[in-house]
Amino acid sequence: SAQQMVATAEDLHGAGIDVPILVGGAALSRNFTVKRIRPAYGDGLVLYAQDAMIGLSLMDRIVRPSERAGLLALATESDDRPAAVETLVASAEAPAVRSREVSLDVALPAAPDTDEHLEEITDLDALWEWINPAMLYGRHMGLKGAARKIGTDDPKARKVVEAVEDVKRMARDGALRVRCAWRFFAAEGAGNTLRLLHPDGTVAASWQLPRQRRAEGLCLADYVLPAQGGRRDHVAVFVTTAGEGVRDLAEDLKQRGEFVRCHALQALAVESAEAAAEMLHARLRAAWGFPDPAGTTMMQRFQARYRGKRYSFGYPACPELEMQDGLFGILRPERIGVTLTEGHMMDPEASVSALVFHHPDAAYFAV
Repeated sequence: SAQQMVATAEDLHGAGIDVPILVGGAALSRNFTVKRIRPAYGDGLVLYAQDAMIGLSLMDRIVRPSERAGLLALATESDDRPAAVETLVASAEAPAVRSREVSLDVALPAAPDTDEHLEEITDLDALWEWINPAMLYGRHMGLKGAARKIGTDDPKARKVVEAVEDVKRMARDGALRVRCAWRFFAAEGAGNTLRLLHPDGTVAASWQLPRQRRAEGLCLADYVLPAQGGRRDHVAVFVTTAGEGVRDLAEDLKQRGEFVRCHALQALAVESAEAAAEMLHARLRAAWGFPDPAGTTMMQRFQARYRGKRYSFGYPACPELEMQDGLFGILRPERIGVTLTEGHMMDPEASVSALVFHHPDAAYFAV
């Protein structure tokens, strides 16, 4: 989505449009805005808003002529940190040499099977135990200090909780349908290339992945171990979704003036898909032979404090959304109602896709 912001800025500039642009979102940083989006917009003003409230403040300043000089200075101020999404590194620039930071002295866990799995999650209340409250109530519903305030007598917290509980009742009555598709594939990691294999050994999918441009730079292909005793390593792939019909229902609520319910329903759908991904990932770890230790808390899971990691295309370690095509080709999540747009985004929006690695050294990184 960040790369698409650059393309959109170029299109607007080419059309002679120069109205101020505000950008933000989880996949974006101030650095990326200053170095990539702003130059694409010519002399137009492009400002980074960390959240919606900052966006409102910036809009208030934009309409005041006396603030113009200060905003122009702000638009060129970089935080000098690596952007969340950077230009994809060509393999020729990042030598395809496995990082020694990733240990080879790891026993291969046995994948439970290589069957296709399709499932509908009907116990929504059990699923919602896997929702990160900071995301649902804080980021989506705008409650600052959500983790601390939920369950208290704070009037704003009560109002937000009531709105979410209202749409949960709608969800139980059929407004949300949560489904999952997943499968384990035998895998090979060769340099910067990750290959997933059919049971007969033929290649099911292959990705040329970016590697960090530094000494011992990481690449996702490093997390696949060489074959041991004739047994191959495995990678799991999955898609979860809770978005079927949500767009139309939310639009209906909006047309009726029920804006809070409209927003809360969409937020619940997005976080239900995330919760399904979190819950399914925990099940995959257990089926793989390394369940989470007894006493593992939900907060530890939200912080990914467990063995292995899951990675989604469009995020720092594998930023090219076009690679989503390969995952969809082997998993066929159309069977659970998820398709790709021309821009390789998932439709419906309340969906999550991922590659799952078991390696104990797996970590999140930017390229």
